[in-house]
Formats: sequence, C-alpha cells, structure tokens
Amino acid sequence: MAGKISDDLIAISTMLMTATERGELIRLAGELNSTVLKVMEIEKTVGTPAEKKKALSATIKFTDEEIKGMSKTFKKEFVANGCVAHIIKRPSGKTGFYYEIRYRRNGYNITVSNKNLKTAKKMFVERTMRLDEPIKPKTITFGQMTDEWLNYKNGKVHFRTWQNYQTHAERYFSAEMRAKDIKEIRTAYLSDFMSQFEGQPRMYEEMRILLNSIFKYALLNAVISHNPVTLIPFKRAERKSRRSLTDGEIRAFLHELKRPRYDKVRQTAYALYFFGVRPCELEDDVKIEGGFLVVRNRKRKNGKIEYKKIPVPEQAREYIDFDKPLTPGVCGGGYFTRIIAEALPNNLTAYNLRHIFATLCQKYVRSDIVDIWLGDSSERLVGRVYTHFDDEFMKEQMGKVVFIT
Repeated sequence: MAGKISDDLIAISTMLMTATERGELIRLAGELNSTVLKVMEIEKTVGTPAEKKKALSATIKFTDEEIKGMSKTFKKEFVANGCVAHIIKRPSGKTGFYYEIRYRRNGYNITVSNKNLKTAKKMFVERTMRLDEPIKPKTITFGQMTDEWLNYKNGKVHFRTWQNYQTHAERYFSAEMRAKDIKEIRTAYLSDFMSQFEGQPRMYEEMRILLNSIFKYALLNAVISHNPVTLIPFKRAERKSRRSLTDGEIRAFLHELKRPRYDKVRQTAYALYFFGVRPCELEDDVKIEGGFLVVRNRKRKNGKIEYKKIPVPEQAREYIDFDKPLTPGVCGGGYFTRIIAEALPNNLTAYNLRHIFATLCQKYVRSDIVDIWLGDSSERLVGRVYTHFDDEFMKEQMGKVVFIT
C-alpha cells in the first residue's frame, strides 16, 4: 500500500485545522486526531507476539434458542440470573485468540473454551447437560462469627473489656440468633433486636458497638458484602461527671475500710486513693521500685505497652503494707471495685478515687506534673517528659501534697 490509513487520516485532520479558524472545526479535528491514535495502536498489535496482547473480558448473553438446549435444572438458575455468563478473549499463539466462557455462581462452576465463539457457546450449552450437583457455599452462622471475633480479640484488649464482650454475647444473643446465616441478617432484624435496650442508654451503646465490631470483622474477611449495623444509629450514653469527695467523706471512707468486710480489698483501695491509678491498672504488672509505684498505663491502645510511675507519698506508708501485694485479693471482673464502692458515699465508684487524687495533688503541684502521674496524655508519659524531670524532682513534688487522712 502507498500509505497506511492512519497517514491519510492525519493528512485530512491537518487540512481541516489549517483550512479554517472556526472553533467547531478545530474541535472536530481534535476528535479526529484522537481516533487516529486509536487506529495506530491497533496497527501496532498486528503481527506482534500474543503474549504482548491483553486478555479482554465481558459478559455474554445467550439466545432463547441456545437456552432451550440447556438442562432444565441449570436453565432455571441461568434465567434467574439474567441469562448472562462471563467471557474472556485470551491470546493464543502469535496472532490468534481463543474464547473462554465461565459461569461461577451459586455452587456451579462451568468453564469451556474454543477458538470459535459460536463453538464455545455450543460447548457451554452441552456442558450444562453433564453437571454435578451444585456445591452449596458453606453457611457461616452469626454465632460462629461471634465466637471467631471473640477469639480474635482475646489478648488484644484488656481482659475485663473482652470479658464484658463475652458476657453480653452469652446473655443477649439467643440460640435462634446465633443459628442464623450471617449473610441473611438484615438491618430490620437488628433494629428489632436493639429495641430492647431503648430504655438503657449505656447498654444500647455497648451492644451497638459489639454488633458493629462483629459485622465489621465479617465484612473485612469477605464473609459478607455489607454491614447491616451501619444504618442503626449510634447513641452515645450520657456520662455522669465523677466528682471528688469532701474532706469529711474521705475520712469516713478511710475509716470504713478498716472493717473486716474490706480485708481483701483494703490494700487496693488505699492504692487507688494515694496513687490515682485506674482500678484495672492494679490487676497486674504492679511493682514498687526506687520509691515509685510502677504500673502499666492502660490508657494506651492498639496493644501498645507503656508504663508510668508515681512517687510513693510518705502518708501512704502509714496505710499500705508494701511487703504485701497491691492487687485485689478477690476475683476480677469488677467484683473488687463493687466492694470498694460500698465503702464510698452517695453511690460513688472506685474510679472516683482517681479524681480525688487528681484534685488533691493539683492543690499543691503543677497540673502538668499531675498529668504525668495520671498518665492521661501520651506526650507526658515516662520516657518522654521524664527526661526533663528526674526522680528526685518528682519525689520532691509528691512530698508537697497533703492527703486527707
């Protein structure tokens, strides 16, 4: 040939662009150039090795006549899903192609291929007459997914948090709910389930978090295609502010702790008062070292382990026997905190002792020093700010605090 088609098209587009300045003609010339580039790309693939070509995929529909030739069992399945299969045009040899037709759905797995599309379709129809029983996908129940999620979370959150998840699951997820296929659970069903907690804001919040965590885990593991909890509104329960105690209430509390009823939690209660630690921080990893109480800071998330240390107040030595463990002498799960709460007035909790500590300390030392002892801010933890405040300085600061006794 004297020249390629693309050469002629380029010459035509050039003449169009130089013949007039009108914007519309220039726009058309630009579109023509775009078409030319596509033609040139096609020309480049002619005669090239097949491995340099790309496979093309699409859906393929079958005619009514072709569908009539399929097996009756498969025909119902095929028609219900739109009479559509998947076709892939793959390179074969240097310049050739072959067609692969697939149908993988609802337990069926049909694959045929041929260089001729019409023949491939005929093979597909014939293949439907020789099908095994469809392999039904394994059902994963909501109960199985709940147990798997609990097993995954075990050790990744504080034990008491994990125990709380487990308790809620055992108490509120009925046998009927656990037996449901997790793929079949819809938002309406979960909304009815959540309605039982409408009058319990804190429980509503906790159960919504639990359900969302389970379904989100299933979604990220490709067990389900959507999370039905997303449409259920999240309602954060109102928190009651924790107040400090008056001087008289503190003295009454310390006096109450002397009763035999509190023998097993007395050391722990004193530690909460004199060190301001969270109740969960006294359950493990507690030691006295160099005049400091060293505990793991439970404020950190994502499994990060950091420790904080609080100077031992001199007044604490009158109450705490540091030769004995500070950990509660009763089972965990919040039981020891409930016993301590019995010694506090006005329905206050063991956590209020942390607020008492903070309030007392801030009367005598700077708030940033108190924040270090509390471990509330990641920027003020041991290993970051303690490089600026040595141990003797911290002990000196604690010596300024006067505790109510």
